[in-house]
Amino acid sequence: MKMNKKRMWLWLLILICVLSSNSIAEAAAPSNQTKSDTINYKYQNNVKQPTSVGIFTGLQTGNNNTLVWSGIPYAQAPVGDLRWKAPQPLSSSATENYNARQAGNICTQLAAGKVVGDEDCLYLNIYRPHTTATDLPVLVFLHGGGNVTGSSAALEAESLATSTQSVVVTVNYRLGLLGWLNNTAIKSGNRLEDSGNFALLDQIAALKWVQQQIGSFGGDPDNVTLGGQSAGARDVLALVISPLSKGLFAKAMPLSGGMTTATPAEGQAYSDSKLAGVLVQAGKASTTAEALSYLKQNDASTLQHTLRSLDSKQLVQAVGSVMIRMSEFPHLFADGYVLPKNGFDVVQSGKYNRVPMLIGSMKNEFNAFAAYDPQFSEHFASNSWTTAKQKQFWQATQYGSQLYSAFNADQVADTFTKDTQALPIYVYRFAWGTKVDGLQAPAKYLAATHGVDMDFLSGHFAESNYASLFKNQFYKNDNEAGRIQLMHRYRQYIRHFLHDQSMKTSATLAWTSWQQSRKLLQFDATNTEATLKMIEPAPTSAQMMSTIQSSLSKTSTSVVWDKVLKGRFFMDAQY
Repeated sequence: MKMNKKRMWLWLLILICVLSSNSIAEAAAPSNQTKSDTINYKYQNNVKQPTSVGIFTGLQTGNNNTLVWSGIPYAQAPVGDLRWKAPQPLSSSATENYNARQAGNICTQLAAGKVVGDEDCLYLNIYRPHTTATDLPVLVFLHGGGNVTGSSAALEAESLATSTQSVVVTVNYRLGLLGWLNNTAIKSGNRLEDSGNFALLDQIAALKWVQQQIGSFGGDPDNVTLGGQSAGARDVLALVISPLSKGLFAKAMPLSGGMTTATPAEGQAYSDSKLAGVLVQAGKASTTAEALSYLKQNDASTLQHTLRSLDSKQLVQAVGSVMIRMSEFPHLFADGYVLPKNGFDVVQSGKYNRVPMLIGSMKNEFNAFAAYDPQFSEHFASNSWTTAKQKQFWQATQYGSQLYSAFNADQVADTFTKDTQALPIYVYRFAWGTKVDGLQAPAKYLAATHGVDMDFLSGHFAESNYASLFKNQFYKNDNEAGRIQLMHRYRQYIRHFLHDQSMKTSATLAWTSWQQSRKLLQFDATNTEATLKMIEPAPTSAQMMSTIQSSLSKTSTSVVWDKVLKGRFFMDAQY
């Protein structure tokens, strides 16, 4: 029973960690208000905040040092006829009162094998210091979860807002087939919606809302950083190249994301298969073949009525979970309108949203994914290994992390600096746990893995997924001093980036841009103190793959390469 509980926690952890001419006004929930209108709704330094779209009553938290407004709707609920439509504006009034003391619904998804959440989920949360300061920098943050799971709760930002003296906005957006569906059955000739990138349209709507309303909460709409982690970071990078997000953010901060897109054809093939299964389950067809014929032969009106009547639970279950294998769930469709047809190749021409960037990845990026892989999960959960299997595990984690870490950071920086006019790009590798004494197996296997930097961003160590999975094993009293010092150093740099200040703090070394040095800043700590240094980038992907393949025995190749690494999106980049 104990082993099953550990496996359940690991399942939850991976789901959270993993887990990517209609004009911009159509993509974002429009408003009759403009930036200049917000002058009538100045920040009040109180939990009750008037805006042009309503009066929001929030909470004081963090020993009253932080103000938080939760569950703020930024678009209409995408339900019924609005399923698979661009987010629509809310009818709003400046005098309408909203209780902003609790988070809104999370978007429909699987959690521990059960469907949770609601299609009515387009809500955001706002955190800011409880001070009189205005025109603070803004960080809009997109959660991870493979774009099939997760929510705005992935970043609890009370402490982050106060330590960086910024306004932090976290966002929910549609997931799975509800957020990403490129299929002729729902196409109407509206290029915006025919893209299938509904989650990206949600994110653009949230950014538009921030532009129009964040001044009422003391934020500066001209200094918005768009950040995200894991799939959220991939969405950030996609929005950097999207023509529809032009002018909605001034900087980008993708953490452990990488550059990925899928073709509309891949979306069509995948969604045909999944929708056919749901149609059979819903009793609309007897067999998969019959369901596929139904999708091809019926007129658009019939198909749209049928698909919008399907139970959202069935749509979620059809996708299931994804383990950073893009072929399992194609999304971020390079449709030629929301995203360029040539994906990230557009960067070299300079035809993208040219902004300063702070890019991060983990030193052991792949370890958590290897631990959950069917080849190793039973051994990891029980912490019992054969010599041969443990060697394969360490090969998978070492080689997988080299490839995945570089894909998430080094290769992104290299791609964007092909643009000779690219603005400064800062790149880091986060290594906490690799120098800490006292981490025991299996906790030590996940040192510096995917998502650990999020704990240092939020400062919520005790409530983190790793703390829950490894009680009193991961974040311990004997490594607290170094860990807290590292958190402060890390946040200092984040603060400087958000405030457009020099990337050198009084207590630490200068973080040189990729253009200056082609080096990364490595964040690490011993049990007692933070250790930071500039490091060399990883070899090219081709070089790493050649080295890996030549070092594996025939037996290890059949497991490590063919079964664990093969098919991961960082092995065969789709851009």
